[in-house]
Amino acid sequence: MRNYNFGKGKWVFVDWLGIEPGSGTHWDEKETAGYCVPYGLELKTHMPDVIPEFCIPLDKPWEQGSSAFYATFLKDGGIFRCWYELAGHRIGYAESDDGINWKKPSLGLQEIDGSKANNLLDCGAHGAGIFIDLSARPEERYKMVSCIWTDTERLLMGAISPDGLHWTSISEPLMRNQQADTQTICLYDEQKGKYVLYTRQSDGFMQRRGINRSESDDFRRFPPSQPVLESNPTDPPDWDFYCNGYSRWPQTSSAHLMRISMYKHTSDVVNVHLAVSRDGAIWHRPQGRQPWITGGLSYPGPYSSVYACSGILHTGAGEWSTYLGVSHHAHNEPIERNTQPAGILRARMREDGFMSLSSEGRGEAWTIPFTLECDTIRLNVNTQYAGFARAELLVSSGASTGGRRTSNQSIPGYSISDCMPISGNHIDAPLTWKYGPELGKFRGQTVRLHLELNKADLYSLKFDSKIARLEKTS
Repeated sequence: MRNYNFGKGKWVFVDWLGIEPGSGTHWDEKETAGYCVPYGLELKTHMPDVIPEFCIPLDKPWEQGSSAFYATFLKDGGIFRCWYELAGHRIGYAESDDGINWKKPSLGLQEIDGSKANNLLDCGAHGAGIFIDLSARPEERYKMVSCIWTDTERLLMGAISPDGLHWTSISEPLMRNQQADTQTICLYDEQKGKYVLYTRQSDGFMQRRGINRSESDDFRRFPPSQPVLESNPTDPPDWDFYCNGYSRWPQTSSAHLMRISMYKHTSDVVNVHLAVSRDGAIWHRPQGRQPWITGGLSYPGPYSSVYACSGILHTGAGEWSTYLGVSHHAHNEPIERNTQPAGILRARMREDGFMSLSSEGRGEAWTIPFTLECDTIRLNVNTQYAGFARAELLVSSGASTGGRRTSNQSIPGYSISDCMPISGNHIDAPLTWKYGPELGKFRGQTVRLHLELNKADLYSLKFDSKIARLEKTS
């Protein structure tokens, strides 16, 4: 099984990988005690705080009767940018200095009722997803994927732009025969050197919708997509996956996110479910059938349609924001009945705050062995009253095939009792032992961490290298 580079960069707890399973009974019967058995811990999913006021209201005359379900948010240099779809497949544009307060600039690109004083782009698209491609030539730095229908098939189309405002359509489809009519998301994966695309698909036989994925070296041509996430066996038959809400987990290559817009046929509402992955190809929903953000009558408003937009923005110290396109009208309700306010809400959360390794009381776990290549190990952690987090650094021999006992050797000055407990709410707290937080003298050794949590939520481990930090800032 892959270890997804545990011990390098940032590790978040989307699953139990990275945690030693241990053994309750020693295999050769020479000892009665087991080893490295985790206990008192759980994987916990955290919900965001949804701000009830619209951050982008649909309050302009040309926005009336629209629902901004398909929107892309990203940071571009020193500004935050948003593209959102309106009725008639028109695309509106907004920008912000902080990701919280948004304005709609007058672009002068498209004429509406005899005036170009609006924030509409000079192109239209349905289900558009936009990304910045730093590997591309300047004239193609911004890219868009969208979908169109013909009399015989549905196609994924592309467009390019030098600035995200002036677009040129690519004449040939990126992919044919795609049952997609919601937001498609694409990005350039620097590690793979490929474009990765996530789209919605429909099964003509089972009448169920799922999420597909495709990779390509060439943005203008994608091979047929393959399913990566379908309904769980226990999902009701009237549930469908609409928008995938895909995003890479920020600042790590070992975790990916989907905030799935789940349509429920019977109640005619849409709400948001969370899915996570280590590699972007194998996915699971950590909450099962429970929604991450609810719609329907249980949601303040109430909003019958709650769609997750594309993008995760860093909007404050230790704060991330995601965005939701919401509307009071039900999915199949005629658009002319959409007379109540609609727009985009901001959902804020702590950095890395989607999931955590958590203890209600006292819990312990040992990480898998890893080669130490960092200078400090830092925790994103929050503890309750009288709670704490601390760790022991152990020299480890690793484990042989078949799961024989791993040899763990304590290091004087780096035991659990030598570790300064971390209490309170911290985004970036270094583990500090008797001889301080610096670990450079152990570089190249195979080690593991023995974690002890008491009334704590551990959101991430950061294996921090001075060299990597300097490279990022240079």
